[in-house]
Amino acid sequence: MPKLSSKTTKVWQVPSLDNLELFRAKAIHHSYARHSHPTYSIGVIESGIGGNYYRGATHVAEPYSIIFMNPDETHTGYCVDNLPLTYRMLYPSTEVLQNRINDLGTKIPYFPETVVHDKNLARKIQNIHCILETSQNALELESLFIEVLSLAIARHADIKVNFTQIKLELAVVGLIKDYLHDNYNSNVSLEQLVELTNLNRFYLIRLFRNAVGLPPYAYLTQIRVERAKQLLREGKSIADVAFTVGMSDQSHLSRHFKRIVGISPGLYRSMSISFKTNAE
Repeated sequence: MPKLSSKTTKVWQVPSLDNLELFRAKAIHHSYARHSHPTYSIGVIESGIGGNYYRGATHVAEPYSIIFMNPDETHTGYCVDNLPLTYRMLYPSTEVLQNRINDLGTKIPYFPETVVHDKNLARKIQNIHCILETSQNALELESLFIEVLSLAIARHADIKVNFTQIKLELAVVGLIKDYLHDNYNSNVSLEQLVELTNLNRFYLIRLFRNAVGLPPYAYLTQIRVERAKQLLREGKSIADVAFTVGMSDQSHLSRHFKRIVGISPGLYRSMSISFKTNAE
């Protein structure tokens, strides 16, 4: 049986999420011996069929099934019918969950079902896992992580999250917007917005999204792109602009710029300079 290798698997941690550990496996053939994790295990099957023996029964997970395992519960893992298995796992610690769930006024959840068929949530877990593999944006990472985590708990844990409706003035949203405008070139964290508003994380994200139509990290990206347009019109280089507006590099700016503006920063810059020259 082929051994697991760096070509087929990857494990990494996210420092901004209390060193949340993640694991990705691509087309593996492997059987895991009985073991347990001190953390929750939350994952999604991308292709192949995953099997495990857990709580005295065998469970089978097809593509876009979600796996939920509670801390310290022994289980196995294997590829059904020896088909290559591709999947992604998150291992949030009890502390990571408790810190964020306490913000919502609930206790630590327990997931009663091992394999869950919820394609919408599965795609959200897959998406946040991919983002956690590549993004360095602290605000985006924690915002998306909390949204997905809260949705998983609300739908599938034995504790149903009851979001208390709190009436807040629009001034709170304005405060967040002003802060993002003033600090657009910094790696703004969700914790900074929490300290600014005294709101819990999930309610802050939901309140802002409902009022503005975007979550805070997307609104911050929009601010950066607008500032980038201004600098590009002044003839600044794309690399310098990316650094000035707080993007990690030129490709990071280009990806978001094209998604929002519809053309690349280079084309926008050349068109703006051409227009300015012709106007003169």
